[in-house]
Amino acid sequence: MSLLADYRIPFVGLKPGKHEFQMRVDPEFFACFPHSDVDQVHGEVLVELDKLDTTMTLRLELAAQMTAPCDRCLEDVSISLQGSDRISVRFGDETLMEDELWILGTKEYELDVAQAIFQLVHLSKPRRLIHEKEEDCDLDMTEWQDDSTDDGDDTKDIDPRWAALKGLDN
Repeated sequence: MSLLADYRIPFVGLKPGKHEFQMRVDPEFFACFPHSDVDQVHGEVLVELDKLDTTMTLRLELAAQMTAPCDRCLEDVSISLQGSDRISVRFGDETLMEDELWILGTKEYELDVAQAIFQLVHLSKPRRLIHEKEEDCDLDMTEWQDDSTDDGDDTKDIDPRWAALKGLDN
């Protein structure tokens, strides 16, 4: 049995209305995606399926904790991940999975939400993973950081031929 089998929702036998599913996100889930840059995440995704006669709507709500190296000091930092996504599902002749619209072919009988959960976790991850307070960082590592605010505008380090071009503002 596939590890991602728990992330499939068989919608054929479901009655019209709202249905909720709890799906876990953990290192085993991310092991199924070898190209992932996230692996130490523990939490849940609440999937709400609103089934109508001709359409369906998926709502995903992520609540998880991620452990990763701090970008400032390289010590582990725990980051709270919160996010949500909405996917509209329609029926058609061929299966087509876009970001916010899934079109299911006539032979489809279940929704595979693993890829949508994978993307939701990655989109919920902050750009910079740092300790909330700089005092929480490892001082031995932060003392090696270069705190200079040099923008490269120092004309004494520039070749004189290139320095002459600086005066040619358009």
